[in-house]
Amino acid sequence: MNSTMSKLKKNDEYYTPKWVWECLLPYIPNDKVIWEAFCNNTEASRKSGKFLEELGFNVICNGEDFFKNDYGDIVVSNCPYSMKREVMDRLFFLKKPFMLVLPNIILNTKYFIDWAKKDSAIQIIILPKRVDFIKETGGKSTCTFHTLIVCWKLNLKDRLIFL
Repeated sequence: MNSTMSKLKKNDEYYTPKWVWECLLPYIPNDKVIWEAFCNNTEASRKSGKFLEELGFNVICNGEDFFKNDYGDIVVSNCPYSMKREVMDRLFFLKKPFMLVLPNIILNTKYFIDWAKKDSAIQIIILPKRVDFIKETGGKSTCTFHTLIVCWKLNLKDRLIFL
């Protein structure tokens, strides 16, 4: 297991169901190589990359350490929520466009508010319903919070999109 995934908290082991990627299909650039940066060697963690491939995207899902590597043209992923700030810091540093599934509470953090005020390339997509994520052990979780999609440098039509 790569060192990024070995640092995860137990409650970070949840994965995105296919319907979320299907909703986002019109917003994911189809001419870019996607790096699904947060997979490891388990079947559940590789499902996100497989779902994106099934939707016609060229995807790298190699399980290597996110903080030591840089693949693809864009990151499309559900990053570990316990590392969301560090993940976005690294993506900004790499100047790597991204689309991340994140908890809505991020909108209330000082660091995100500061970023969004300074950078008009940050865009938000609001999902049509709450996501029940896929558990590592199988089955679905009953999610107690709402999620949204934070995008950067995707040149979407609007800064805030409701699906």
